[in-house]
Amino acid sequence: MNAHVEAAPLLASSPALPRKRTTRRARIARALLLPSQLVSLFVLIVPLVVALYMSFTDWTPTRGSLLNAEFVGLMNYEELLVYDTRFVEAVGRTLAFAIVCLSLEFLIGLGLAVLFMRSFRGKSVLFSLLLTPMMVLPVVVGYTFWMLFQSNGPINQVIELAFGPGSAPEWFRSAWTARATIVVTEVWHWTPLFFLILLSGLNAVPENPVRAATILGASPRQVFFRVVLPMLAPVIVIAFVIRGMEVVKLFDEVFMLTRGGPGTSTETISLYIYKLAFNDFQLAYGAAAAFLVLVGTLVLVHLMLTPVRNVLLEERR
Repeated sequence: MNAHVEAAPLLASSPALPRKRTTRRARIARALLLPSQLVSLFVLIVPLVVALYMSFTDWTPTRGSLLNAEFVGLMNYEELLVYDTRFVEAVGRTLAFAIVCLSLEFLIGLGLAVLFMRSFRGKSVLFSLLLTPMMVLPVVVGYTFWMLFQSNGPINQVIELAFGPGSAPEWFRSAWTARATIVVTEVWHWTPLFFLILLSGLNAVPENPVRAATILGASPRQVFFRVVLPMLAPVIVIAFVIRGMEVVKLFDEVFMLTRGGPGTSTETISLYIYKLAFNDFQLAYGAAAAFLVLVGTLVLVHLMLTPVRNVLLEERR
């Protein structure tokens, strides 16, 4: 009886040893990670704070130190939103590019993802080839398509071979054809990302609802649009959010293809801010424009992620 009583405290105290070791290891791990986290926060926060302060001044590099710049408050933001039509047009143009490019990338990516759910010869090789454009640098992609769309380039030669001499357009002299080159370039470059995300989502769709719908007599089209696609909705939203944030920053392809021309017909918001900061040296004005774009992007991302948050909340309940 005494042996059992003496053994009880030992058994009760034995699980405490691993907990102490785990707590000690966690503290050591946090201590080791702390310096890198502090450096990362410093690199992230300090430039952001400096740029935010700069956006409330009239500072340019030709006027001396930033600390001596005149504080103008919300004047830069007011001028951007009320008087700067070029900024508003650049924002609208960027949103138009985003809508067109994301729609095409989604449709093509979804079609390819559905195709790759089946087995066919050469599937692995074709899969690798389809992912290749995503791995190419945007500057290289922009320069390559600039060469392709030249007046004497391969695309115009094929068009003239098919429809006769003089039938090929001057791609970069018209606003609409110049915009078309940007859309084609962006869709070619980033459709593989949509394809990869949607293919992963299709592979994760549970089989039981699909089998139940098939047993109840639903056609393949009804199964896809009424069962599979609704379950794929969170994945689709995530894909749109990831690509949407990138399209808002569209710069490299536009810079290499058109430089924003002809005129300002293809000037995106990133290219406009670049010209403000590095061509006109209006760094404070450009910083204000950048923060407006940042706030707008955060609002759009918040709205786009609302359906995903609702689904997660329903699952928790």
